[in-house]
Amino acid sequence: GGVPIELVQRKPRPGRPELVILCDVSGSVAGFSHFTLLLVHALREQFSRVRVFAFIDTADEVTQYFGPDADLGKVMVTMVGEANLITYDGHSDYGHAFGAFTDTFADAVTERSSVLILGDARTNYRDPNPDALRSMVDVAKHAHWLNPEPTNQWGSGDSAADKYRDVIDMRECRSAKQLTSVVAGLLPI
Repeated sequence: GGVPIELVQRKPRPGRPELVILCDVSGSVAGFSHFTLLLVHALREQFSRVRVFAFIDTADEVTQYFGPDADLGKVMVTMVGEANLITYDGHSDYGHAFGAFTDTFADAVTERSSVLILGDARTNYRDPNPDALRSMVDVAKHAHWLNPEPTNQWGSGDSAADKYRDVIDMRECRSAKQLTSVVAGLLPI
C-alpha cells in the first residue's frame, strides 16, 4: 500500500541577475556618472553579467573599458574619447540615445536584466522618445533611473524627467546613502 519513502526537493536558488547600465556622460553629469560607475564597478561580482553603455546623444557599449584592474579615472577619459557617443553636436539627447540603444543593442536587455539608467534627463528640448525607454523597461526584470537633480526640478526647463518617470522607477540620487539603497535593491537576496 504505497512507497515507504518521502521525497524532499531542494528549493531552487535564484540566479544572479544581469545588469545593464546606461550612463549619461555629458558634461552636466560627468561627476555623478564617474562616482556611480565606481560603485557599480566594485559590485560587479554580485551580478552574473554587467554590460555598460554610455551616451551623450547616441549610445555605445563601453563594457570593454571596465576590466577588473581598470583605473576608472583613466577609463572615463579614454571612453569619452574613443567610444561613439556623439552624433550631432555633443549636447545631451536622451531620446536619440535611447532610440540608438534599442536599434543597436536591444538584445542586451533580457527578462533576467536589471536596467540602471544614470542621468539628469535633460534633453536640450529635443524629443524625449519615451517609447524607446518603454521598450527596454517592458523587457527587463527590473528598471531604475538614478537622477542627481532634486525632485522639485524634474520637468523644469529642458528636463524630461516628468515624462520618463511615468515609464520607469526614477529616484533622486544625490548622496552615497541614496545610491547604496538603490544598488542594494538590485542585488539578489
